[in-house]
Amino acid sequence: MKRLEIIRRVRSLTRDFSNSIFREQDIIDFINEGINRFKQVIPEFKGLIPLLVQEQEPTLIPQEYRHLLAVYSTSRCFGQDERHFQATTFMNEFEIKLEELKIAIENGDIIIIDPLTGLPVDTGNDGSIDYVNLKEYWLIGVNDEEVL
Repeated sequence: MKRLEIIRRVRSLTRDFSNSIFREQDIIDFINEGINRFKQVIPEFKGLIPLLVQEQEPTLIPQEYRHLLAVYSTSRCFGQDERHFQATTFMNEFEIKLEELKIAIENGDIIIIDPLTGLPVDTGNDGSIDYVNLKEYWLIGVNDEEVL
């Protein structure tokens, strides 16, 4: 989905078919703000760059999730127009689906591939869980002997 297609989707979602309610530059700014939100939440997207030209695509984002940029932008447009219920509805959809994507990436269901190298994006996280083992803590001193 290219930037031009994302803008068309925003126009459709906002019912702005005459291109007279929301300025295109605002929509583009909101799309790029959405890209920044992807980068904040999911470390694998740290290489995403703003969409500066009409034919540019957010290549790191899986195809089935690129529409979320239109959802985010639609929310921000409605917020700008003081239609807060609609803005909240679209933002909730964006955040829920973004969290779904994050979980799918963490579980290994979706692998983010760098389009330049063709290799999976490395975040430096080896997937291990950092935790404190309380079993040993609670078992020390049981029956006046140390059990490990």
